[in-house]
Amino acid sequence: MRKILSVLGGIVLLFGWCAPAHAEFTVNSAIVEFTADGLRQQDIELTSRSQANDYIVSEIHEVIHPGQPDETRRLLDDPAQAGLLVTPDKTVLTAGGRKILRFVLLREPDSQEHIYRVAVKPVVNGVEDSNKVGVKILIGYEILVIVRPAALAPSYQAQRQGKNFIVVNNGNTNILFQNGQQCTAPGNCKIPPVLRVYPGGRGQMTLPLDIPVNYSIWDGAKTIEKRFD
Repeated sequence: MRKILSVLGGIVLLFGWCAPAHAEFTVNSAIVEFTADGLRQQDIELTSRSQANDYIVSEIHEVIHPGQPDETRRLLDDPAQAGLLVTPDKTVLTAGGRKILRFVLLREPDSQEHIYRVAVKPVVNGVEDSNKVGVKILIGYEILVIVRPAALAPSYQAQRQGKNFIVVNNGNTNILFQNGQQCTAPGNCKIPPVLRVYPGGRGQMTLPLDIPVNYSIWDGAKTIEKRFD
């Protein structure tokens, strides 16, 4: 699951000249988790698939009320204020090269969970002739950063009602339902969606089939396997 990439999507930009998209890179993980007893720095590797150098920038957004109807994002440009440092925040990813992006937690976990989204995206350079119009599509990534509470108190209720799967999170940390399966016979299985539910939130998904579902459930401390009839 940690390898699943959260793609920001194609950023369509109009230029003064026509050129093919060349900003191509991958990240080896799209999720960073910090816990009270874990490391205070973690690395993500960027790998170029381009034939030209790419200029990469990162932006930190704190997610306020994640998963709630009033969810908002606040851009943070002061690491001391954010409590999170991403370095380098600007870098050149050479053609075919690799670069390490380091995430550093600047303050200790407290009683609440903190969620950040870090945009890692290419920057366009070399636009000079404004008399021509072209389109370039650039792909960036969004890294989910989770700072778990100092004292984890996971608590949730989950149930299946037909093809509806409903989760209510009553704890202080997010719950991830992943690696789901609905099998009508050995080797004949459907894969239901992944669902992450934040504290105080409610999540719902539509299952492929109206039969019991098995999930791996991660609460920040342990993973359990559970069947929902």
